[in-house]
Amino acid sequence: MKLAVIAGEASGDLHAAEVVRELKVLDPALEVFGIGGDLLAAEGVRLIHHAREMGIVGLFNVLRHLRMFRRIYRDTIDEIAQQKPDAVLLVDYPEFNLRVAERCKAMGIRVIYYISPQVWAWRKGRVKKIAKIVDLMIVIFPFEEEFYREHDVPVVYAGHPLIDELAGVARGDYEPGAPLRLALLPGSRRGEVSQLLPAMLDAVANLRREREIDAFVIQATTISSPELLAIMQVANVYVRIVPHSGGEELAAADVALSSSGTATLECAVIGTPVIVMYRLSRATLWFARRLVSLQHFSLVNILAGKKVVPELLQHDVNGDRIATEVRALAQRDQHARVRAELAAVRATLGAGGASRRAAEAIMSAVHR
Repeated sequence: MKLAVIAGEASGDLHAAEVVRELKVLDPALEVFGIGGDLLAAEGVRLIHHAREMGIVGLFNVLRHLRMFRRIYRDTIDEIAQQKPDAVLLVDYPEFNLRVAERCKAMGIRVIYYISPQVWAWRKGRVKKIAKIVDLMIVIFPFEEEFYREHDVPVVYAGHPLIDELAGVARGDYEPGAPLRLALLPGSRRGEVSQLLPAMLDAVANLRREREIDAFVIQATTISSPELLAIMQVANVYVRIVPHSGGEELAAADVALSSSGTATLECAVIGTPVIVMYRLSRATLWFARRLVSLQHFSLVNILAGKKVVPELLQHDVNGDRIATEVRALAQRDQHARVRAELAAVRATLGAGGASRRAAEAIMSAVHR
């Protein structure tokens, strides 16, 4: 089987690599090419472009880089047209991938989407387009299966891949009197990191005036160490840099400071209390508030259906406010309460085997 895969960011690279590994077990002759990161490359995927090229966040930042995205899109479509794969596997990254899906459908190539666009949260009208251009949607949250069935989109619920990816990772006991271990997860896109890491570092400096802090930034594969060090130099606050590798580094933290996204679910699976934060441009926020219909923006709180972890948006993302939230989470009773709530969220993500089920669904769709 020949497969094209498009994973435009670090979390997609991780989840897609697990699926490709399972596909190679099912079909040892598998050929894969496309867009991804270091993990897909390690699985033998021939990269047309690296995911780090596409690490742009925010509507107007994307518009400023429109020429680059158009070039990557043309390269991708040209390669798919030349290689004629049995299917294209699109992983998250909806604004780019839905355009790819439309062209691939027109070329008669099967379109399989893994990790759904969050159309249940915003721009629900896009589900009508998805029904026309996607041959199979493989979803990771149970409520997504019902949503797509109601809209006549062929769908398979695989479960969440983080359950397997973080299997065996366990937290130790929390010791309030020991140095407070803070994990900083500022994101996998340069825009996220430049917006969030300075505020996180400011919070670290604030807290260091009161107690001993062992802080470290968990480095996404799409962000280089020099980029992180440059931000620390400007802030004049330095923390350790730890590569993202299997969740052990997150399990070593007492509290995490995280951008909104997959990393917050890693915290839930591992059981590390987290403060979720995000910043958007003023114009992007204006659009988002008119399109998003959810009360919460973090996946942890969305899945829980209530506020489990703190959410900070826009001007609330500052060192003083973050430090205040850290102090609250560091209290023994609050820490224990949030860990119990996170365990309940983890239970909603299903059992292990998600990547294998996704691979089996892909094979079934291709050979149908």
